[in-house]
Amino acid sequence: MDTKLISEVTNWMKTTDLAEFCYEENGNCIEIKTQEALPEPAAYTCSLTAVTAPAVGIYHAADKGKNLTLTEGQTVQEGDVLGLVETVSKKHTITAPLTGKLRKVTAQEGAVVEFGLPLFFIEK
Repeated sequence: MDTKLISEVTNWMKTTDLAEFCYEENGNCIEIKTQEALPEPAAYTCSLTAVTAPAVGIYHAADKGKNLTLTEGQTVQEGDVLGLVETVSKKHTITAPLTGKLRKVTAQEGAVVEFGLPLFFIEK
């Protein structure tokens, strides 16, 4: 496509109130969009806080011989133990970062988890 034509169309677009322009000739197509034509990013709010895996390893709800059952809807206090991630050299304790209701439990006993994987969602 002719760069002169592209330059002329771009300059012409600046003089109009058009947000988009598409031109096609002989199988060649140019499409120009101004800043106003770009979609606004979605704005949303979320009342859930993700509790993520602190390391790559295996998730356990509790140490061997101990029982910890977490159910969706249960209230947790800041600092409550939610489980642990066992790596080759260490056990990383997962604690609730805030007080609230446990809305979603994605952690599964014995599952391999990656660093940063959301294991729980707490609603304040």
